[in-house]
Amino acid sequence: MGNLGSDGKPFSPVETERLKWALLSLHRQMLDTAPEALDTALLQSWHVQLSAGIDRMRPGLLRDADITFGSYLGTSTAQIGAELSALIAVHLEGLPPLTADSTVEHATRVHAELIRIHPFWDGNGRLARAVQTWLCWSFGQRAPQYTDRTAYLGGLNRYHHTRDLGLLMEATFKALAEQEK
Repeated sequence: MGNLGSDGKPFSPVETERLKWALLSLHRQMLDTAPEALDTALLQSWHVQLSAGIDRMRPGLLRDADITFGSYLGTSTAQIGAELSALIAVHLEGLPPLTADSTVEHATRVHAELIRIHPFWDGNGRLARAVQTWLCWSFGQRAPQYTDRTAYLGGLNRYHHTRDLGLLMEATFKALAEQEK
């Protein structure tokens, strides 16, 4: 959603173009991946691809230092592995049968948890939205494209502080409704 790296420096136009193509390429590859395949190694592999060879994104490397993003402190480095394992377990338990709305909610929760955990140095939001898209598409649902940044970030902030998905789901369904127009 932004054009700054975690180092606070903007991505150059060339890097931005590379990131866009990397996302498109990753989406195409994700279509051939079953939702049951989600694990930490797959997330790391996707992060490498999404990083488009930009070394400052530290492709595929889990964080080894604490960070803040927005008003939120990321998961401590000692807990990243356990948090990812817990997320993957919840994901696998929540798989079919899913209705259209529960698919979108499941995908949005996985996305929000990935951002909350913030396992990588950079690109966590891009990866989380790609995973959300993949899960929606895997079950035949449209994926949200968040154009209302304020509503989206407000929903994420609420989730990060309270684990209440309600506001983020409002932003998600609003994004889906806008895409139908």
